[in-house]
Amino acid sequence: MNTKHNRQDLHSFLSQHPSIHPERRAAAVPIMQALQKERGYLNDAAIEKVAHLTGLSTTEVEELATFYTLIYRYPVGRHVVQICDSVCCSIRGADELLVAAEKYSGVPLGAVTPNGALSVLPSICLGLCDRAPAALVDGEGLGPLDEVALEALLRSLGEED
Repeated sequence: MNTKHNRQDLHSFLSQHPSIHPERRAAAVPIMQALQKERGYLNDAAIEKVAHLTGLSTTEVEELATFYTLIYRYPVGRHVVQICDSVCCSIRGADELLVAAEKYSGVPLGAVTPNGALSVLPSICLGLCDRAPAALVDGEGLGPLDEVALEALLRSLGEED
């Protein structure tokens, strides 16, 4: 959302959204998502903005932001791969995939590759147990994954501009 028109749309959305959702916590999540879409993550200023718009304290907004695994409080790559590490996926090889992800991406889990293309994050239960071990790739479910498929995926995403 980099154009002036899109910023006006975002401002309109942000100013109207709390009245659409009388429950302040319910209003906070879509506002956080909209701000994240523009910035890529929520910095402290964004948390304060959500608090101001919803009437929640910054602590309450921070609690919500850190609870939801699809809300990022720090910069992430242009592509985000979240590998499920809950019990079902772990039993089926997710732990090994997380180790392999660090190897193939060249950075620790949660970090951004030097070219800014990729971040790999562990994630508690993605709701894809039927496809374990599973991942979300830019919000899309993928699985079952093996190390060969993960390597190809990470190399492909990491090379994109």
